[in-house]
Amino acid sequence: MEIVKVILDYIRVIFNWPLVVLILGFAFRGAIGDFFRRVVRGRGYGFELEASTPAEQRKEAKESIQRQPEDEIEKYIKDNPKEVKKEYLRVFNGYWFERAYNLIYGTQIQLLEYLTTKQDKGDKYINLVNFYATFLQRSAFNTQMADYLGFLIDMRFIEYAGQGTTDITVKITPYGVDFLSYIKTQYPVAYKFKIF
Repeated sequence: MEIVKVILDYIRVIFNWPLVVLILGFAFRGAIGDFFRRVVRGRGYGFELEASTPAEQRKEAKESIQRQPEDEIEKYIKDNPKEVKKEYLRVFNGYWFERAYNLIYGTQIQLLEYLTTKQDKGDKYINLVNFYATFLQRSAFNTQMADYLGFLIDMRFIEYAGQGTTDITVKITPYGVDFLSYIKTQYPVAYKFKIF
């Protein structure tokens, strides 16, 4: 009786719907990919999807906002300089933050999060050695702490305050706080699993 139960469990696992969907998805990936490009509506756990027909696609394309002529763009820029500046900064910061996210190490993100808890006071340079030591242990790179923190300085995420070697305080900048906010919004789970 026990053997029959084990065999039935194996059959149930083999024909479990996620595995079957994966196999079918791989076998018909071209048709399924085309379908998902045309999806216009979906639902939750009932998996109710609706795809647009080519005629609906064309209708949607004609109704979509088209690029404005150059003279209208220039007029908008002259009439709305503050809005244009704000949008430019949003796009530029998004680019800069994505670039930083692709280069930053996990321990550097943890360091930035730690510095946010210290607010305007920051923390002593020497107290950040733990983040650097963890980085060295995980990565096996041979680098200096100045370079490790130098990336964060070059990206304008942290700044030094104070004089001498024992009096240096490291603070997170408002730009660094914005970066953390950005990655927590864009990568709510993944940012916690960056390597090193």
